[in-house]
This record gives sequence, structure tokens and C-alpha cells, in this order.
Amino acid sequence: MSAQREQFRDMLIELAEAGMALSRDLLGKALAADDRDDKIAYAQGHERAARSVRLSIALHDKLDRPVVESRPAPATPQMQAVNERRATLRRAVRRSIHLDHEGEDAEMLETALEAVLDELVLGRGFLDRPANELAILVRETLKLPRTMMFDLPDPRPGPGDHAPAPLADLASQRPDPGRSVPAAPS
Repeated sequence: MSAQREQFRDMLIELAEAGMALSRDLLGKALAADDRDDKIAYAQGHERAARSVRLSIALHDKLDRPVVESRPAPATPQMQAVNERRATLRRAVRRSIHLDHEGEDAEMLETALEAVLDELVLGRGFLDRPANELAILVRETLKLPRTMMFDLPDPRPGPGDHAPAPLADLASQRPDPGRSVPAAPS
């Protein structure tokens, strides 16, 4: 243990001892007091001193524990794909939430969106189903309009495809802003 940690440990012991002495004194005064207001004041002081002692003891225990480095495990390719799909769906549905709702309604829908995404991730076929199909399902669950302004990219290669379309190609497929495009059939 380093010299500084040892010094902090000694200081915490001193604080806990002083707090305990004060707590005992205030408890005795609270029990002996005849006036109701004095009793309440001493009892509140005792409560604060006792809390301080408890926190000092907890911090002392924490200082005595060995330091353990925690590093998050590296994400597997499948977990990366799940996180990317989830982020894509979140962005697509948030657009509708923020266009059509505000304030508490938007906050409630955001919370519900996270719950629906959690449920979808735990279900089967999250990565196997097309992103548009999942977005429509999420939108219907949240009681949002089913139609979307554009199709979501689907990173799953189809027959004869070698890679998903670049973003520049997707931008050229954007529909006329004046008309609504029906979503992909389910």
C-alpha cells in the first residue's frame, strides 16, 4: 500500500473514531433532553454523525480492497453487427419521434424505443431480418406512422451482391420529398 493510501486510511480511522464519540454524546443528550425541540435537534445531530461514521467505514473498506483494472471485453463481430443494426434503427425511428412529438411525449417515446430495441435484440432473427422490416415493426409498436421517407440500407448481401451499396448511391435513391413512399412489404 502506498504511503499516501496509508495516510488516508489513518485519517479515515481518526474521522470514524471522532464521529463515533460525537454520535454517542449526541445520543446521550437526546435521551436525557426534556424539551421536545432539543430532543429532535440532538437526534438529528446523532443521525448525521452516525451517517458520517458509516461512510468513513465504507470508504476505509474500499481503500483496503486491491485495485482491479476493468477493461471491457472486445466486441465480437456479431456484437458489432447487433450494435450497428440497433443504432441504425434508433436513428431512423428517432427522426419520426422528433418530427412529430416534443417534450414529455418525445421523452416517453425515446424510452419506449430503447425497450422495444432491447426486446428485438433478444428475439430471434434480429440480424437476419431486413432493416426496413424491423423499422416498420418498431414504428408500429410505438404507434408511429408506418411509412418512412426512405429505405434503410441492408448490409446483408443478397444473391449476386458482393457488398452493400455505398452511401452516395443511397442518396440518389431518395424519394421526392413531396410524396410519401410506402415501406417494404412485410
